[in-house]
Amino acid sequence: MAERDFIGDIVKYSFSGIIPIDDLYKAMQKWARIYNYKVIEKENKTQADTDKKSHVFTWTLERKITDYVRYKIDVDIKAKNLKEVKVKNAKRKYYQGSIDFTFSAYLEKDYEDSYGKNPLVKFTREVYDKYVTESKMKRFEREITKDRDKLIAEIRAFLEVQKLKKADE
Repeated sequence: MAERDFIGDIVKYSFSGIIPIDDLYKAMQKWARIYNYKVIEKENKTQADTDKKSHVFTWTLERKITDYVRYKIDVDIKAKNLKEVKVKNAKRKYYQGSIDFTFSAYLEKDYEDSYGKNPLVKFTREVYDKYVTESKMKRFEREITKDRDKLIAEIRAFLEVQKLKKADE
């Protein structure tokens, strides 16, 4: 069974204002493609009340690094109280509301379960990871932390541009 080594704390980000949900979704997909992450969509729910909507997305972004290690970033997105608004010269739907993001990053080791079948082999691999490849694992931890932070920065920048667009009108 694969082991998970969580890196850092869970990072949360919230935004209120004009949100183009479809464009945000596409921007995150594009980011994943650029950085060679595979997107696994675990949940995509929309709940509509009379004039307001809520969206819940749960994604896992994964990228194979070696045959033993892969990066994973879990992203939970909850958009609440979305009300459709009219934006000048807009061909897409825009919503006024709030959106919350939760990010957690981790290394998934032995995801192919090559070393977990035999307890002695598993123990040997753990010792090897701890004492021989420690610097390599630290480098992996730094890289996945940078990737998570890049994703957060991309989302923040995208949403801030929407604020600026609204201010121009």
